[in-house]
Amino acid sequence: MTSATASIARVIDCLLDGKDNFKVDRERAREAIEADPAIRQITIENRRFSRRVVQHLASDCGIEQFVEVGVGLPAAENVHQVAQYVTPKARVAYVDNDPIVVAHGQALLTDNDQIKVINADLRNPEGILSHPELIKLIDLSKPVAMLLTPVLHFISDDDRPDEIMDTIRAALAPGSYLAISHACPEIHPDEVDGVMKVYRSAIPSATARDRERIMRFFGDFDIASPGMVWIPSWNPEISMTPAAAERIWHIGGIARKPG
Repeated sequence: MTSATASIARVIDCLLDGKDNFKVDRERAREAIEADPAIRQITIENRRFSRRVVQHLASDCGIEQFVEVGVGLPAAENVHQVAQYVTPKARVAYVDNDPIVVAHGQALLTDNDQIKVINADLRNPEGILSHPELIKLIDLSKPVAMLLTPVLHFISDDDRPDEIMDTIRAALAPGSYLAISHACPEIHPDEVDGVMKVYRSAIPSATARDRERIMRFFGDFDIASPGMVWIPSWNPEISMTPAAAERIWHIGGIARKPG
């Protein structure tokens, strides 16, 4: 089986040394590495950031419901594995708009009734929040962790991301959390631009944003410590120097809905 066009999920799978990809995806991954050799480590650090966020929210904040949007192909230490290790009754809804990703996830997770894998698109947040499979599993009247780590930089400004986030924030119960990571050209604009150009060959809407613009996605939610930082610096298990952390040009953080 082959594919004539690259998929961003499969390109990222390549960067994580996965096996669920085709030649065209490997070519895009190679081009991304040529644009910035750090991109492989950046991809790994995003997975580590997500793992630390989930562990913190489950163990320290008492969150038992998680929705991950833009999940991509399964890798080691997925959200449900981390959350259910802390809280066995944790429920996780995975959302992706790639039918191959959804089919792959559904095939792997058929034996766990606390997990759903849903085909829906962040560009239609109402479709996610009202999806029959999601509302069977996730009680939106209670605190939820909404994980966008990273997916918003695959949404263009033409897709009205602020309206998307307004809809999501309004639907979440008080005490819910948003987690975001996002490409940011603040320190390494040339490298970011090079990689995003490669990504746009697979997903034309790919868009890096500055820190202030990314922070707006949290709206009036309360940013939790340590704030919006380079992702290796967010509650790290192993400390990096500031220069090494900023070389990983994704920023991330979490914020809590007041009330």
